[in-house]
Amino acid sequence: MHEQIERKAYDLWDADGRPEGQDQAYWFKAVAALASEAAATIKPPRKRAPRVKKAA
Repeated sequence: MHEQIERKAYDLWDADGRPEGQDQAYWFKAVAALASEAAATIKPPRKRAPRVKKAA
């Protein structure tokens, strides 16, 4: 996971023109981006049909 964050932070930093002194900001941006990507892959639970009670 650490390596994924590092790569993502570098990519973001590089895309923004490599500003100096922003390493921590890009680290947190990378964490947020990866968390968002991971959350998008989670499928919501299926809704079950209501149970029908059998007549006794």
